Amino acid sequence: MEKHYLVKETKTPIFILTSSFVLGLFLSFYKFPFLIFIFLVLGYFILSFLFNKNHWYLSLWLGFLIISYLVGYLFFKNLKNFYIDHYKLEKIELVTTIEKVEPYYYGYLNTSFSSSIGKIIFKTDKKYFFPGQRCLITFQNRGYHEYFNPFSFEKERTLLVKGIELELKFLKEEGFVCEEGKNFSLEKIRYKLFNFSEKLSGTAKGLLQALVLGVEYNFPEEYKEKLKNQGLYHQLAISGFNLAILFGIFYQIFYHLLKFTPLIRTGYPLQNISYLLALPGALLILLLSGFCPSAFRAFIFLSLFIISKIFFRNTSSLILLFLTATLILIFQPYLIGNLSFQLSFVATLGLIIGDRIFKTYFKNLISTSNTLLKSINYFFYLFLLSFIVSLFVFPFIIYINGAFPLATPINNLIATFFWSFVFIPSSIFISILSFLNENIALSLANILAYVFDYYIKIPFFEWTYKFKIPVNLVIFCMIVSLLIFIFLNHFIKTYKKYFLWCVISFIFYISIYHLYERTFYILIFDVGRASASLIKNEDSFILIDTGPNYFKDFNWTKVYLLPVLNKLGVEVIDLVVISHPDLDHSGGLETLKKYFYIKKVISGNFDSEDWEKTNILILPDPIENPEVLKIKNVEFFLFPGKIPYEDLNRESLVVYLEYKGLTTLFPGDVDKIRFYRMKEEGGILPVEVLVSPHHGSKYSIDENIISWLNPKVVLTSGRGNNFPHQEYLGLLERFNKLQFSTEKVGAIFIFPKDDYFLICFEKEKRKNFLFSALFPLIPLYLEEGFCERFEYHKNL
Repeated sequence: MEKHYLVKETKTPIFILTSSFVLGLFLSFYKFPFLIFIFLVLGYFILSFLFNKNHWYLSLWLGFLIISYLVGYLFFKNLKNFYIDHYKLEKIELVTTIEKVEPYYYGYLNTSFSSSIGKIIFKTDKKYFFPGQRCLITFQNRGYHEYFNPFSFEKERTLLVKGIELELKFLKEEGFVCEEGKNFSLEKIRYKLFNFSEKLSGTAKGLLQALVLGVEYNFPEEYKEKLKNQGLYHQLAISGFNLAILFGIFYQIFYHLLKFTPLIRTGYPLQNISYLLALPGALLILLLSGFCPSAFRAFIFLSLFIISKIFFRNTSSLILLFLTATLILIFQPYLIGNLSFQLSFVATLGLIIGDRIFKTYFKNLISTSNTLLKSINYFFYLFLLSFIVSLFVFPFIIYINGAFPLATPINNLIATFFWSFVFIPSSIFISILSFLNENIALSLANILAYVFDYYIKIPFFEWTYKFKIPVNLVIFCMIVSLLIFIFLNHFIKTYKKYFLWCVISFIFYISIYHLYERTFYILIFDVGRASASLIKNEDSFILIDTGPNYFKDFNWTKVYLLPVLNKLGVEVIDLVVISHPDLDHSGGLETLKKYFYIKKVISGNFDSEDWEKTNILILPDPIENPEVLKIKNVEFFLFPGKIPYEDLNRESLVVYLEYKGLTTLFPGDVDKIRFYRMKEEGGILPVEVLVSPHHGSKYSIDENIISWLNPKVVLTSGRGNNFPHQEYLGLLERFNKLQFSTEKVGAIFIFPKDDYFLICFEKEKRKNFLFSALFPLIPLYLEEGFCERFEYHKNL
């Protein structure tokens, strides 16, 4: 019973070749260490050789796995775009063909092809272009303005896995010239649908663009949030599910129609003919989605399935899946890093395995002697499939969102009916109808939106679970758990192995949890020319400033900072300190209040009028006089500015953090005048770490202030030519003070040790697989020279 799943496929040459190719490419793309990889492969090979008599196919699979890994390693070794640095800050005049024009937040995202560079994207505030045009456009390559924080996705890599070479800035003021393209373009059809959808408003526009065109930017944010919590967000994305729905509808129609045709006398299975006739339905979804990776994977899989049926081959669905992935990756290897492709592949794998689990263990568990029992059996089958798929996609969902919706299997049973028979087919029908009669299509789209507005009110379960350790450690525990299961499977053939597996895995997770819970670190986020720092003190979290939030139509905190906090395991924030009421320091507070339980918020004693621009509903508790707060082993020395005040920045709430010999100064946006006043009041202390005042402004410090503070290292949360300013940097250089800026090194970590402390950098962390996989256990418990080392001040 226990070897029913993959016995047949594992000995099949095509499965050995394709599965090893996909896994090898995946490991090499994410730079899995070569030596560890070889060690695991050889260990598994020896284990298989000693305890498995039929080891030849495993040897073959492991051999192909090594070859695939090496090929991928060489291919992805220099995953770097030449054009980023080659054309940096230059104006580029390109003749380019517009391929796509899609809505993007408060503007449009244009995809075009240039023979000199390749596929590029650029953003515009209006629709200046449309697909098929050949244009002469002036761009500027300003580099990628991204934020390197833990678990954030690198823009360069994100573009490359989508087949895009470069993102450029469109220089509208330089002018542009276009000519109408004469060739037929499928994107023109999508463009017409976008124009049609923009005549709709609210839910109708967002629903049509998401379910038909694969663009979710205009879907209402509150609805997105609800679907994520319900574990139903996948219903909104175009995937194999959408293809299967339209394909299934077309198949049923053609199959029943063919029964009344002379073809029924030929003896050739009508199912096979119906498969062929229904395939254009799936192709339609693929075209309308703009060939999105998940839909493309599903279409190739479906095509291979139909070919096998036409030639009367009962090919395993598992082999078809890996063959599909292999064929796609041979021509587009970067797709192995595309999250849409990964989720589509893993979800389909979960469906296949779930189906086999049901047929092997549960098919005869419930009697099907009557209609009621058949229905129960069928619903249990659907629940099991959804549950297994949820397990398979779990590592990806937790890495993307930082939290996992627990109620997905239950909610899917209820919601799938609405999406399968109402929203998806209706959206497709309305899109097609818009080419024939736009007025009727508009009316139907608004009716569908009206139905959806009622559907979203259905009280689905919204249970989400957030781990209290970083997601990289969660995934590490899962991988170790899988290796433990493989090991036990070789030695124990009874059901006891499942019990032992659960016990050992649980003990291992608890050990990792306790190791992490004891840690202390300071994290200075990369938030541009703004400020946000996290102090992790055992099981407590403290935020000093909350980063920027400048735009009404774009919630910066929700997009950039919130996911990082979720993935770090933050659930409760014990204290938030706001240095002063400027949007670059306090803009994210209200958003964070919606998603975290914040015990206390404090700031200086500022006027209520100054807080109005920050849109903070409940003002922070004011600190009027110097105070000391103690949270666990950390002491916070708080120095508020004077009242009344003339300069808001100058009177920032200054924070000294003291932890076992490590003193860190968070001065907000104070200037030299404030430092001199603090010196007179006895508020200047030597520090190990100075966070640059006012993001490194030239007015913030001078020689005396540097001498008084005497920092071992200076850390700057800034961006641009003047933050930090060249005069500021020159002053630090004269005093031999090392300075690191988040713009150059990404987010910055501070790890205190017994006799010294470490300063580590996000960009450097990403170059080392072990550092990334085991952060922050490395470098706290295993120091391998990844970071800069500094001594504490002595005799203070």
